[in-house]
Amino acid sequence: MAYEYSKKIDRYLKAVDANRARDLHIKTNMQPIIRVGSLLTSIDTDALTSDEIKEFVDKITDKKQKEYFEEFHEVDISFSGAGSRFRCNAYMDMSGYNVSIRRVLLNQFDFNTLRIPEVIKTLALKKSGLILVTGPTGSGKSTTLSSVINYLNSTINAHIITLEDPIECIHEPNTCLITQREIGRDTTSYYKGLVAAMRQDPDVIMLGEMRDLESVSTAVSAAETGHLVLSTLHTKGAENTIDRIIDMFPAGQQNQIRVQLSMVLLGVFSQQLVPSVKDNKRVLATEIMTATGAIKNLIRTGKTHLITSTLQTARGLGMHTMDYCLQELYENGLISQESVEMYSFDTTVSMR
Repeated sequence: MAYEYSKKIDRYLKAVDANRARDLHIKTNMQPIIRVGSLLTSIDTDALTSDEIKEFVDKITDKKQKEYFEEFHEVDISFSGAGSRFRCNAYMDMSGYNVSIRRVLLNQFDFNTLRIPEVIKTLALKKSGLILVTGPTGSGKSTTLSSVINYLNSTINAHIITLEDPIECIHEPNTCLITQREIGRDTTSYYKGLVAAMRQDPDVIMLGEMRDLESVSTAVSAAETGHLVLSTLHTKGAENTIDRIIDMFPAGQQNQIRVQLSMVLLGVFSQQLVPSVKDNKRVLATEIMTATGAIKNLIRTGKTHLITSTLQTARGLGMHTMDYCLQELYENGLISQESVEMYSFDTTVSMR
């Protein structure tokens, strides 16, 4: 549903599209700021007062979101405007009301355009298992998952259920039946939504984020019972991701989750967006781990510290480390040596 915005807000959103910006920051009594590539730039236009920002938030939130905002002074929202779709976080600080808005690129689902490795397609066609996309906030994890959903929606016949907070990309059914549910509006939590999804005849479940022990445990169980589960974690690298999942569980359950994870995991796709040297854009840098027999054995026996070294010798199987990818991007003239050092997963690498 599209909303009617003030002329100022509409002008801001159009500036986001015109400049191909990624983010828009609207703070009380300040000129709005956009992020183009990795750079923050002010828009030469009028600022909004705290009351005007509050009025905007009121227009794009439903009753439950308004109540949540009133109680916790922050809320996640998605909305449409100025011909695009946006993800928004409204919050308060010492100056008043503020919003941070991210433009959702609905038409950029192509794997080649986004430089998403083709091995992800192969994993996504499996009937069951767990695929994890990891990385820091703003690294494009949601875009990668949307690309996978879009690919499946033109390739297989299945019921896909997504649980998102909030819904960013709207997928129209093609070869698949797609059910998109928003946390807070359509279900109370990822865990509750995931439990309900198991009774809704799904083939594929996309979980926006595995946030806690309950959601992780249920996601693994869903993968064990014959579903393909896609999800994200805010972790850095395959080795760290496996350790993070196992560490969520009490000590007495960690051996059990190691065995379960070794059985259901299909792969871990870690990513970062690195500034390009050619233009004011960013390049996708990746680490790929597929769950080969050797990897499964390392997980099952608690030898996850050997995963990175295994990736270094398994490029013929479609795997590679983040540092290998960064070096390849540098040699192809896409990123700088400084970026290689800054974004390296190897903490011993230092700036020269």
